[in-house]
Amino acid sequence: MTYEVFKTHLIDTLTQELGADVSLSVGDLSCPGISGTGQDACVITIPDRRLSPVFYPGYFYQQFSEGTSLDEIVENIKDSIRYTSEDSLDFNEIADYNNAKNHIVPRLIRYEGHEVCLGKRAFIPYLDLAVIFTYVIKAEGDELVSFSISDDQMDDWGITVGTLYADSVRTAQRLFPPRIESIEDVLSLSNDSDMYHTFYVLSNSKRQYGAACLLYDHVMQDYAERIGEGFYVIPSSVHEVLLLPQSIGIGPSEMKEMLDDVNASIVKPDEVLSDRVYHYDKSRQSLDFAV
Repeated sequence: MTYEVFKTHLIDTLTQELGADVSLSVGDLSCPGISGTGQDACVITIPDRRLSPVFYPGYFYQQFSEGTSLDEIVENIKDSIRYTSEDSLDFNEIADYNNAKNHIVPRLIRYEGHEVCLGKRAFIPYLDLAVIFTYVIKAEGDELVSFSISDDQMDDWGITVGTLYADSVRTAQRLFPPRIESIEDVLSLSNDSDMYHTFYVLSNSKRQYGAACLLYDHVMQDYAERIGEGFYVIPSSVHEVLLLPQSIGIGPSEMKEMLDDVNASIVKPDEVLSDRVYHYDKSRQSLDFAV
């Protein structure tokens, strides 16, 4: 079954299951709050509700291609709709920034190609990336439910993007503390893999959108002090980055080739973070492009 046929079947089935009062509209949403790629999105409009659940048919088509039945997918979407009951979200809390800031965290996304959608969002440029901000509704197990912060919302709060950034980093460090682990442990590699002994992975406690740990206070300098030198950062995806000591014996050009291969063959397009390698200078305590 082709994607277009699947999408039509899925939307027709959901329309029938949800009833005549519920409307489904499909369009292209650029920069949907994760990593910024444009893709088909279905917005579900429910009478008398301020929240409109959104799902991405392409994501469910991949599940369908891997063996999940259409009936299972429909039930999963219906479960998600039931979860987005407004009982789970306190709009008064969101309106008060002193409360809302305790739920807002930063995310790192690719800047190039997303200039238009970023024009509608609160963001800060960071090297070749952009720092956007999301309000976390729920973070349990592997589930992470959130929405992104717009310029309009920031204006309603009467704050600057600098204040939003500083508060979001503090909140992220509390909600999603950083983790630096050997790549052997992360990928369950054999201890005989000598070439990986100095490869470390920086992410957060959920291993979701953990590249933002680069923004956390003291994380990079503490790691530099721990290994006694500066290090290279390979932005392997929006979820994590690799840390390699500068004495590893691999040049940044070779690392760039590794990154290009990973981006092209392993990382999902909507999870690609960058095609540049970075270097953290221990003495200057700063991150910049390596090449």
